[in-house]
Amino acid sequence: MALFDKVKGLFDRAKDKAAPLAEQAKDKAGPLAKEALQKAQEVSGQVREKAGPLAAEAKDKASELAGRAAPAVASGVDRAAERLVKATGGRFTEKIDTVQEKVHEAAAKAAAPETGPVAETAAAATDTTAAKVPEGAVPVTEPVVDLPAAAGTTTEKTSDATGTTEDRPT
Repeated sequence: MALFDKVKGLFDRAKDKAAPLAEQAKDKAGPLAKEALQKAQEVSGQVREKAGPLAAEAKDKASELAGRAAPAVASGVDRAAERLVKATGGRFTEKIDTVQEKVHEAAAKAAAPETGPVAETAAAATDTTAAKVPEGAVPVTEPVVDLPAAAGTTTEKTSDATGTTEDRPT
């Protein structure tokens, strides 16, 4: 048991020496921790000041880009819906129309925060005709405005083998 007593004595002496050292470390760490906290608060305040305008700018840019994309989205959805109805022989027209309406609503909502010609073009492009299509006929939804021309580009009319015409950028 002499070995056990010797080890116990070593631990007791280490504990006696460690207690004051731990107290000194605690006394020195307290002010350092407070200083670090103050510095972190200052830096976070500076970051907040700089990030605020950047976040607002990013939001504005995202809204602008969404507004610009809305006409293209609306046009693409119209073409896809037309082809889907044609491919399915009109069996899923109601479901396709429902999805098409939802996408048009989302595109209009994305364009809504914008003002000016981009927003007007986007809003007009998402407005679809409400005419009833006879059963078995393929509904064709055309944008209210010539989107590429409204965006400042030139287009040419093309038609495919089925007689479908569309504007293509030149």
